[in-house]
Amino acid sequence: MKINPSKFTTEDFQDQASWIGKLFQSLNKFTGDVVTAFGNQLTIEDNLYQEIKEIKWVNSAQNFPLKFKTKYSVHPKGLNPIYLLNNTTGNYSTQIPWIVWSYSDGQVVISNVSGLTAASTYTIRLLVIYG
Repeated sequence: MKINPSKFTTEDFQDQASWIGKLFQSLNKFTGDVVTAFGNQLTIEDNLYQEIKEIKWVNSAQNFPLKFKTKYSVHPKGLNPIYLLNNTTGNYSTQIPWIVWSYSDGQVVISNVSGLTAASTYTIRLLVIYG
């Protein structure tokens, strides 16, 4: 179903034209934004209570914990890995790694990422979900 909103105009409400124009201005902008959003333009960063973080590191014990500051100052509900590249070999992971993490002082602290090759450089993207 395609959404085709029509705009509100003061011409349609002649007896309220003195005050209704300002209302219609805001209402038409809002409906335009909603239609644009539903046209596949919703983004995680701008529209959802989530964020995507990307971390690059060498997988060795001395490089843990990995830390990053969160966008929101609340305890995340979860972290989902959505991308994992072994930069050393140039291969993408075909398995989802298990991430051991905690939250403290506005930061996510990752103490371990399982199933990775030691001494390889990795890039991981995490979807951080808030409640």
